[in-house]
Amino acid sequence: MNDSSGKRLLITGAAGDLGSYIGREFAKNNWIVFGLDKKAAAETLINANFVFKQCNLVRFEETAAVIDNLVETYGVFDAVINCAGLIANSPLVSFTDGQLTCHDFRLWEDVIASCLSSAFYTTACTVKHMIKANKKGVIINISSICAAGYPGQAAYSAAKAGLDGLTRALAKEIGPFGIRVIGLSPGFFDTNSTRQNVSEAKLKNIKDAIPLKRLGNPEEIVSTIRYIIQNEYINGKILELDGGLVI
Repeated sequence: MNDSSGKRLLITGAAGDLGSYIGREFAKNNWIVFGLDKKAAAETLINANFVFKQCNLVRFEETAAVIDNLVETYGVFDAVINCAGLIANSPLVSFTDGQLTCHDFRLWEDVIASCLSSAFYTTACTVKHMIKANKKGVIINISSICAAGYPGQAAYSAAKAGLDGLTRALAKEIGPFGIRVIGLSPGFFDTNSTRQNVSEAKLKNIKDAIPLKRLGNPEEIVSTIRYIIQNEYINGKILELDGGLVI
């Protein structure tokens, strides 16, 4: 996979901060990128190398139909990046207006569906075509260091831990077909989503705790993804990219 010209990449969550950045970078390097997201993508994202389709990824039938259509039109994907997700900042129970209230259970379902179920559906629908075409490929699941457990983000932590388990199980299951499955577990990166979900005061404490004393740059995620794609002996691993925060 060293020659990227004409290679086909599917990325979910492509309208989001990180997903759109990854998609743009690969499109600039001659990949044909297919972006999926339930939100509309910015018009500036779409070009000759970037095809965007609006799709509710937590609905299996809709996801399957969109992927089938893309494969029929453009061919089987070489790589898939499951980047779709939803972060929820909510404790298990909280004290509000003099009463203890539980975590919003609909929010729990939404986070699990967005982070975990969407990855399962997308992977199943794409791998079917890879196996049918006898084509090698790679599935990259964007996890998080929160998979180890982050207080106040139980739903997100559980979803990402589930994604890590899915990564390992599928690496064993579909590896014999020449399809690799790898997880990428970022720490704290300088993105809009990070700043929307983490206060400046907390970010300062986090940066102080990171041995490199800084947040990650999104380009460092892209370069790691390139490495995963190019090294065809990496399989079933969860690669931590956190500046040494978790040691």
